[in-house]
Amino acid sequence: MNSSTLPELNSLQRRKRAAILDGARSVFLRQGFGLATMDDVAAVAGVGKQTVYRHFKSKEALFVGLVGSMCAQVGGSLVSAQHEQSAGSPDVELRDLGWALAQILIEPDYLRLYRAIVAEAERLPELGEVFYENGAKVVRAFAAKILRKRFDESTAALRAATFVQLVLGDAYLELSIGYTVPDVEARFALQIDEAVAAALR
Repeated sequence: MNSSTLPELNSLQRRKRAAILDGARSVFLRQGFGLATMDDVAAVAGVGKQTVYRHFKSKEALFVGLVGSMCAQVGGSLVSAQHEQSAGSPDVELRDLGWALAQILIEPDYLRLYRAIVAEAERLPELGEVFYENGAKVVRAFAAKILRKRFDESTAALRAATFVQLVLGDAYLELSIGYTVPDVEARFALQIDEAVAAALR
């Protein structure tokens, strides 16, 4: 094989993997893990079922891969949001982080993902680990980095965890169980104000 074809093959494999994950996102979040099939994913992705299995050995592995991918997208969005804002005071940066997080996580696909994770986490323990390591832990690290401007490392880490919980609060819980939240932006504004005040108190 000509060495010049290797990058092309790698690029093709990356595109196929991305297509499979896009297909999995559509299928799993529309049908739920239990009803979704690898055939469905292959059809939506526009690849053969064996291609799906070459990238992910089972439906469970594909779902775990999807969770990791979507969590990484949240992290990437938060990085972009932080780059766009100029370095400011901790309260301004925390408020911006709170809004960025809330706006991402209340998108319908991310609410569906969270519900699917909760439904399958007991049966697939690695699912919770992937979600925590690539999701919750990353978001807390962003908050802790801001809080280290004012507190020592251990205090910043503790307050970061509290900050994230307060940002999401009851409004996110209600949305995640399918409850209609009236004046959702006003609810999150109050929660974010409280989260910032508690984190810097």
